[in-house]
Amino acid sequence: MFGLQMIFLQCNCLIVKILIWSLCFAALCHAWMPDSSSKLINNFKSVSSISFPGNATFPDHFIVLNQDANSIIVGGRNRIYNLSIYDFHERKEGRIDWPSSDAHGQLCILKGKTEDDCQNYIRILYHTEPGKLVICGTNSYKPLCRTYAFKDGKYLVEKEVEGIGLCPYNPEHNSTSVYHNGQLFSATVADFSGGDPLIYREPQRTELSDLKQLNAPNFVSSLQYDDYIFFFYRETAVEYMNCGKVIYSRVARVCKDDKGGPHQSRDRWTSFLKARLNCSIPGEYPFYFDEIQSTSELVEGKYNSEENNRIIYGVLTTPINAIGGSAICAYRMDDILRVFEGSFKHQESINSNWLPVPENMVPTPRPGQCVRDSRILPDKNVNFIKTHSLMEEAVPAFFGKPILVRVSFQYRFTAITVHAQVKTINNQYFDVLYIGTDDGKVLKAVNVPNGDTAKAIVISENTVLPHGAAVKQLKLSDYSSYGKVVVVGRDEVRLATLNHCASITRCSECVELQDPHCAWDAKQNSCVSIDIVTSYRFLIQDVLRGDGSKCWSPQKDKKTVIKNKKDNTAIEKEIIANSIDEEGTDSTDPLVRTGLDDPECDPVSENSVGGCAVRQQLVIYTAGTLHIVVVVVSIVGLFLGFIAGYLFSQKFHSSTQYPEAPFIEQHNHLERLGANQTGYLTPRANKAVNLVVNVSGSSPPPKKDNLEVGKDLNISSDGTLQKIKKTYI
Repeated sequence: MFGLQMIFLQCNCLIVKILIWSLCFAALCHAWMPDSSSKLINNFKSVSSISFPGNATFPDHFIVLNQDANSIIVGGRNRIYNLSIYDFHERKEGRIDWPSSDAHGQLCILKGKTEDDCQNYIRILYHTEPGKLVICGTNSYKPLCRTYAFKDGKYLVEKEVEGIGLCPYNPEHNSTSVYHNGQLFSATVADFSGGDPLIYREPQRTELSDLKQLNAPNFVSSLQYDDYIFFFYRETAVEYMNCGKVIYSRVARVCKDDKGGPHQSRDRWTSFLKARLNCSIPGEYPFYFDEIQSTSELVEGKYNSEENNRIIYGVLTTPINAIGGSAICAYRMDDILRVFEGSFKHQESINSNWLPVPENMVPTPRPGQCVRDSRILPDKNVNFIKTHSLMEEAVPAFFGKPILVRVSFQYRFTAITVHAQVKTINNQYFDVLYIGTDDGKVLKAVNVPNGDTAKAIVISENTVLPHGAAVKQLKLSDYSSYGKVVVVGRDEVRLATLNHCASITRCSECVELQDPHCAWDAKQNSCVSIDIVTSYRFLIQDVLRGDGSKCWSPQKDKKTVIKNKKDNTAIEKEIIANSIDEEGTDSTDPLVRTGLDDPECDPVSENSVGGCAVRQQLVIYTAGTLHIVVVVVSIVGLFLGFIAGYLFSQKFHSSTQYPEAPFIEQHNHLERLGANQTGYLTPRANKAVNLVVNVSGSSPPPKKDNLEVGKDLNISSDGTLQKIKKTYI
């Protein structure tokens, strides 16, 4: 019985350990809870989408090349597709076929590439003038560009030129380009092996094999702003002085009108500068998301400030060999410009630390600024910019931290696009974000500024691409149509509808969704998309807080009495604001109540809120409350288990005869050796074992030693004195 009690005690200890680990795990999960929860999770079959597969049997490496109000131009394998923005139907008259020649294809295979590699994947398209466009493709690892003119209902080739420095060799290489003022600015590689990265606009380019300018970059995006062209990319950081290497996110800029430097620098940039992008969780030891994957278009809004801010959203992740973490950070263009006006970073020797350059050592005019003619700049300015292209300060994240963080072993963020400044029924404006992942999901989120900070609320998590295909690119199909997004994978393009208003059936769920696209129509008793309504009179919405209790408040006509002091006459005005007609309320929805349907309610006076305006409150348990309940239940279960185990052990445990366990063991051992027991220690049956054993033999002469005193002697029957050996058991 004693062993049974010990088993119960051990079980109780095990229960305690399990509960402690469970509570610790729950606390860790709660730390990520605000950023890891999604209000809606839709699987592939639940998402409404239209697919354009392209070549069904070959990889296409799709990319969106251009977009207008009616069409979206997609580049693929040996072909350009013109798709309708409304139903994704291909307009065959707008298709352009451009396969590689047999000679280029055979040469590509001789260089060790596969047959799929040795195709022409279209990567660049831009319009030079009405009716003319330029297209560039990989062309079996020998990039080419063509100029097309639209005549007689089809596109005809006018000329063909090499595309080295403009278009990548490999369709999977990360490259970007922007066309501005008749010139193409590109960031790609200029050799077959991909070992010569460059930022190029004919004839200017970055330095060849200069790691201080470009060190194994992966280009993400580009845009033109003010007098500059900006490039966003990630690269191995030369300023990282610890063991190993680390990748940092960068933003670089060049002047639009940079004409190159004097003498031998005539084909080199004189305005190339770059800075680090800081996207980290603040703290004593900040946690960085260092690898930029995608950026949005430039958007503009107030974001809780009086002045407009132009910002760009970026997707940044942890390294591929680290715990899977992704973040969304926003960057103000004003902050980017300010950093480029700060100190330059300098390294005296290869083993020296990187330090800011003193202001008195910076030449005049300041390197990196746009000038009228860069070809007349002094040589010291051009040489300084070559060796000091990195800025000392990093570009801080707008709002001071990421607006969304996800830690997941299943996916990382890969792409982003933004429906900017969606207007709500309360004349508030919010950015709706669409975020792609590397396992085929698209997250819909809303950026909710709050004072000096902001936080993205994830509205839904939707599986759009089947079989876990990565989302390569995201584009809005149409700004006037809420929730329609073009999702680009390697071998498939889908037009997905991520407007969830129609799937919501209750007022509280519609309001708590915090989707700027959706509002509850109390007259029609349905969750509707704002872009299809003509009046906001009966709509309920709360994007800022998602307060579902607004559905309980009475919505009815209010009357106020205004006295005219001049003639002491009373003028009664009826003010109708956000009213709900009695016949428009849904009696089946318990979350929409007017207080007029209960006969027991008090009458409403003119100067007070009466009736059943405040009768019940919707009980919503938060995550913190749930954790407290779990802790209390666990502690109560622990005590009940301990008491039950103790009582169970006492029930089967008999009362003890002896107070101490050692005495019990000695007594049992002596009983086994007693005269009334038999066993393997008993020499013969029914023969007693004496505790004093006589050792017989001849009588040795007595010896004198220190044991004489107190020795026990025995006298035998014959009168001889024998020595007795005692055995104590």
